Amino acid sequence: MFALVLSAAFAFINLQGTYSGLPPILDPDFKLWVDRSNGPGLMVWNLNLVKGVSDNASLGKSAIQGRDAVELAIYQSGAGSRLVYASISQTLDGGRLTALLNSTIGIWIIKEQCHCDANPFNSTAVILAVEVDDGEHTISFIFSDERQGAQTLLNHRIVFMPTPSDTWSLREFDVGKQYIAAHWAMPDRLVFSITFGAAASAVGWHTAYVNSIIIIKSALQNPLPPLAANWVVSISRLIWVSRSD
Repeated sequence: MFALVLSAAFAFINLQGTYSGLPPILDPDFKLWVDRSNGPGLMVWNLNLVKGVSDNASLGKSAIQGRDAVELAIYQSGAGSRLVYASISQTLDGGRLTALLNSTIGIWIIKEQCHCDANPFNSTAVILAVEVDDGEHTISFIFSDERQGAQTLLNHRIVFMPTPSDTWSLREFDVGKQYIAAHWAMPDRLVFSITFGAAASAVGWHTAYVNSIIIIKSALQNPLPPLAANWVVSISRLIWVSRSD
């Protein structure tokens, strides 16, 4: 299992252009899938589905507008007053967390209209967001329709990122800078998640798509040299193959 995770981690390097430091996100292009009893699932991402008896939420492989994607699909029945959502997450600490907090991250997404600009907590909101949670503080990067800016509500900071609907968009965010702006101490551990949810009055099917997560810019001064990174990738894959035989 250790070697498998290494392979997932260093697959990240192939997507990052000149960046070759420690990968903050494992399997950032969502290429590693396994067969589960209820269908295909992501190997190194944790899946969380929250729904009522009459609702539905799922994750699957897709291809849309010329790109492979993870599809997050939810059905809000309107029965009751609960939020329906699907999320995928990873826990980061150590060097991976250091890399995240010192990088500008990009994510390729397709969203639908969020109806969340006036109030992200309204009953018709359909929200796709990246969230980080360190157990004490939460930052939500919400892909809004037009609203931009940030607000802090006690231990929750919301960053609104205007994003076109129904087309691929690359959006950039910086977790470390948001911790500084909120005057919070840097965490030593956090959960990084991509979450898609529909509030109680947003009745019907809703879908969001994620293609990949990339490093746009890193402030780290000593990333892993490219040749060394490639060597680690090769060795980790060999170990996994030998253990699988």
